[in-house]
Amino acid sequence: MKDREFRKLKAGTARAALVVSGLLGLTFATAVPVRAQEAGATNAQSGQVVSAYLDYREVNYRIINWPLGVTTRSSAFEKEPPLSWSKVIRGFLQLGGGSNDMAFAWDRAAGKLYLDVNRNLDLTDDPAGVLSCQGGLGVYYQTFTNIHLPFRIPGGNHQALVDLIFSNYRGLYCSAAMRSLWQGKLTLQGEEWQVGLLGNAFEPRPSLESGNLLLRPWTERNKSFSLNSGSLEAFPFSQKLFFGNRAYQLQCTNEAQGGAVKVRVQFTEQQPSLGELKIMGGFVQRVTLEGGPYMVVIDKPEAVVRVPVGSYGPSKVCLRKGDAEAYLDGRTQSSPGRISINDRRPAVLMAGGPLTNSVSVNRQGRNLSLNYQLVGVGGAYQMVNQDRSHPPEFTVYQGDKKVASGKFEFG
Repeated sequence: MKDREFRKLKAGTARAALVVSGLLGLTFATAVPVRAQEAGATNAQSGQVVSAYLDYREVNYRIINWPLGVTTRSSAFEKEPPLSWSKVIRGFLQLGGGSNDMAFAWDRAAGKLYLDVNRNLDLTDDPAGVLSCQGGLGVYYQTFTNIHLPFRIPGGNHQALVDLIFSNYRGLYCSAAMRSLWQGKLTLQGEEWQVGLLGNAFEPRPSLESGNLLLRPWTERNKSFSLNSGSLEAFPFSQKLFFGNRAYQLQCTNEAQGGAVKVRVQFTEQQPSLGELKIMGGFVQRVTLEGGPYMVVIDKPEAVVRVPVGSYGPSKVCLRKGDAEAYLDGRTQSSPGRISINDRRPAVLMAGGPLTNSVSVNRQGRNLSLNYQLVGVGGAYQMVNQDRSHPPEFTVYQGDKKVASGKFEFG
């Protein structure tokens, strides 16, 4: 939740007092015992290889919205279905560049979308490319769901299940809400993980290794997730990954098995130099460090962990207590800074609980401006999967007299 002004209240005096109740129903208030992690080296030999084979999987929720490039054309295509006389937009969706671009006609008046799925510039011979609007706002904003888009990337043909969202308020805009991924089971150090590739197939040069890598316990494989939720179940793909106290070189390839195409993700173990990182807060579920020699992913860390030596960008941190989760994106803080890991002295990461519900009150003439923050070690946190049906509440008193009350608004 962003730090922002949620509500203004009239107040007759600057002596008005504020009482906040039910803020998220959550306080991370228990301290975590600090224990140093033993620094022992990995017991696997450098170069050991573990592979996971991924299958194409579709889900019933949206993982992320990718913006699509769109070029329009004023003239009709040579072959088109019957269209409305007005409010028709024609053009090409830029789905990865070159031969992946796809012609379309958006008949806004009829709430119809026609896609040239087979890419032959004929909009009349693609039954799977005829879509009806499933939601929106009149002729300016329409959503079309359950669309299978075929596309080619280096190494083979792939597909994606998407919802397409079109809008035409101040210019044409289109985005693809992804509802598919490549996923499989990975066993590392005796533990089973769900590993998945969430590539952005719509980049100018798409590949299996563009986009994000999903890595979470196998038992959670059927839980919905979002790349924007802050849970850090998925993170930017990197060919160099440090996970589970071990370093790996990753490589993705297409492989044919029994007439089906699978994606093989190969984890080859490496032995980089390690340094110490002290984590100052508690309740940490996952930490990611980007922008260094490795993508570093640390789960349920002790007070001191060992990670590859190098300079890293701002961290991202997800906290968990029971079913409640909150996250911190170091890039949004006022002084994000970099973290330098070396083998001589420990680096420090200021992140974690306890978390405190906080409201700042500022007077502006006869108004009180209330701003809410969930504050913890390292800055202001946001909730993961916030329940918006139970927003924080507040009450304003002047002495012992209640003068106002209400709820914060989400924004």
